[in-house]
Amino acid sequence: MVRHPSTRRKFLHAGWLVCMAVLSGQVFAADVPETKFTITIDRGADVGQSFGSLFEVASEDGSLVIGAGFQNLYNTRLRADRHAVQFFVRPTDGEREFRVELLPRPNDLCGTYLSGRDETVRSTFGGVKAWDASTKAWKAEAEVGGTHESMRVGDGLLEFGDSTVKFSGRTILAPPERGKYQLFFYANGHLCFYHVERGERGYRPFESDADGFSKLYACPWTSDQPQVDLARAIVRTLPVVGETTFAWGQLGRQIITGSNIGGFYVLDDGGWRMLLEPNLKVSYQLYSTMAFHELLLMGQYPTGRLFDYDGRSITDRAGWPPVPPGVSGSSREAQTTVIYGGEVLVGVWPWGELWRYSPDAKRWGLMQRMFDHPAPSAAVTHPYDVENVNHPVRNQWGQRVTSLVTSGDSLFVSTSAKDPCEWNPDQNPFLALDKWKSYGSVYRLTMPGHLGTSTAWTNGPTKLDLTIRGAELSIAQDGKQLATATVPGPLGDRLRRLSKLKPVQWGDGLYGTFSGNRLEGTVHP
Repeated sequence: MVRHPSTRRKFLHAGWLVCMAVLSGQVFAADVPETKFTITIDRGADVGQSFGSLFEVASEDGSLVIGAGFQNLYNTRLRADRHAVQFFVRPTDGEREFRVELLPRPNDLCGTYLSGRDETVRSTFGGVKAWDASTKAWKAEAEVGGTHESMRVGDGLLEFGDSTVKFSGRTILAPPERGKYQLFFYANGHLCFYHVERGERGYRPFESDADGFSKLYACPWTSDQPQVDLARAIVRTLPVVGETTFAWGQLGRQIITGSNIGGFYVLDDGGWRMLLEPNLKVSYQLYSTMAFHELLLMGQYPTGRLFDYDGRSITDRAGWPPVPPGVSGSSREAQTTVIYGGEVLVGVWPWGELWRYSPDAKRWGLMQRMFDHPAPSAAVTHPYDVENVNHPVRNQWGQRVTSLVTSGDSLFVSTSAKDPCEWNPDQNPFLALDKWKSYGSVYRLTMPGHLGTSTAWTNGPTKLDLTIRGAELSIAQDGKQLATATVPGPLGDRLRRLSKLKPVQWGDGLYGTFSGNRLEGTVHP
């Protein structure tokens, strides 16, 4: 290539300037705008609490909201990673693009449920398997007493098995002599669970312990104690034998649980109180709980909507999310919830819908169905009701969104039939050849403006740097970079033009109020 001499001189001069700027460290500072949020927090002793929001702020022009915090979430018997911080940028007009990628199957069942801890996503049905992003494959892991429910408490690992609880490898709660311990939850210094002895009979009003029982336990325990002391437990015998739960939740100092037959119980001021009485004749079940500002949102059946709990009463949020046209409005279930990209996402049975709510635009949008069959119909309540009419469980082939688990910049979504069973081609020919594989699929969804990572535990203060540099988000803890992600598309373009912010709201926002001992924040535009 031949250049005109004057052009060549300009080129060499420009190249010399770039080289000098690189050597002096000036290029990125001059050409790429940077906004850094530095937050020093002391989370206090780890007693299973939810840590809440770090900050939230809007751009001066009102087109963006930026925030960060720790998610308070429980989805159908699996709790989100409390130590994982989320950093988000969302457009206030609610306009966003997303991509969905089908991953390899973790099992040959018609369903799975996912959990996430320490930035590892695990499939918990058909054997516990961890997703390896480098090899794009699932790798088998050991189970704990028949399950793999676990959570970090400080530097240790609390593991929930079959009527058994372990902490850092030692047993702190052994199985009972009678019945089973079910559905463990640790929060606010209390290990909570249901103790159920149902026998061979069905649900029935409680008469005496000899006839069977369901008891609700809250046992004071902290990680420095060698065992759980049942003698100190706060215990309530429930009205119906066989009561258990699909969802626990936490709102401030309160611990809540909704039973599978409509009971709603709150641990507060040293005792259990019943806010809703169970009813064997009316369906009312809660499948998920999630902090949203100062409320606890709860996914409900049979409305398929989110209800909220404010610490005193429960309210049905009409149209959260709406019923799409062309399907029945009955027997709907909001099974899964998550905060992703600073917005609320909800997975709804029985048509496998994934909904998204923009807090600024205040509107819901159907992202997509996670199944491509059968065609939606209001003539049936569940997919394949007619084809499955002779099966003992007629709604077995309803379509669940069982899990919404964030990791890095991604959201992992899993699906299932009502029960994650094996497919039988003789009994279910309407799902041949590969239609049955839609049940038990796992997807990786990405939407610009989200970054998350697990943080290290510190006994005392720790410093988090959450940085926007051009269109790149990054998270660092105590000087160590933990995660980065580039924001593509129109949202990335808006970030590159970011210049001024409105006053920062420290310790409050989408994830609720910060609950630690201390938070100090500064912003460096």
